[in-house]
Amino acid sequence: MQIFVRKGSVEDCEILSLLEIERRSSLDQFRGGAQLSEIVKQVSPHWQSALGDDNTAVFVVGDRGEVMGFAVARKSTCEKSNIATIEQIFVTKDARGLGLGDSLLAEVMRWAKSERLAALDGYALPGDRETKNLFERAGLVARLITVTTDLLD
Repeated sequence: MQIFVRKGSVEDCEILSLLEIERRSSLDQFRGGAQLSEIVKQVSPHWQSALGDDNTAVFVVGDRGEVMGFAVARKSTCEKSNIATIEQIFVTKDARGLGLGDSLLAEVMRWAKSERLAALDGYALPGDRETKNLFERAGLVARLITVTTDLLD
């Protein structure tokens, strides 16, 4: 294997769009997926703009030159501190279990530290064990759990 992780580039816009479609369609299998889709707006077709945004970091990961995953993290101010939130992190199903997600998340963490951010947040849906485990392996743990009930029949 020849795993690589790098900042996304304009040349990646097409594959980033395809991967984002795959990621967003996978959210439907988890409770809260529709709500997360509302909170985290789709980047496509504006990847070029996101790649040039100083408050946004886009990274791609893959093997032997083939992009197989991506992450989008966005800086913001919360509680008087600068933080970043990993809005999207995704590795194609066929490439999971190879360490690509861990490599990708490690690069996002290096970026956040280099930006001198106070914290790094991420989203994991109930039942999405793979994402939860990925975050926990890197030291990201739950600090807020939102619970709900549907009041309409």
